[in-house]
Amino acid sequence: MEVFKTYLFISGHEDGHPFLIDTIFYENEWWLVSSWLYHDARKEQIPERLVQLTGLQYQEVNLPDHRFLLNNSMPKSVLDGIPQDGYVLANYPALLHTQGPKTVQ
Repeated sequence: MEVFKTYLFISGHEDGHPFLIDTIFYENEWWLVSSWLYHDARKEQIPERLVQLTGLQYQEVNLPDHRFLLNNSMPKSVLDGIPQDGYVLANYPALLHTQGPKTVQ
C-alpha cells in the first residue's frame, strides 16, 4: 500500500501549525489515515481510522513532502473518529470484510 501525505490544519488544535497526515488510495477513493494498527500476522502496519478525502475541498499539489493540500481546516474530533456532518469516516479493518466503505455518520 503506497502512502502519500496531505498538508492540513486542524481546527481547535492549540498549536495552530500545519500537519502532514498519511493518505492512501483505496477502492477508487482517497482517504486520510488518522491512526495505524500493527498487524502481527503480516508484520506490517495497517490503517485503523480513515477520513475520506474525496468529497472535501483539496488540491493535488505534488510537492516533495506532500501530494495534497486540504483547503479547509479539519476538526481534531473527526481525526479521532467522532462523526461530524460533511465527513465520511471508516474503520479500515471493517473494510477488509466488505465490498466498500462503511460510513459512521
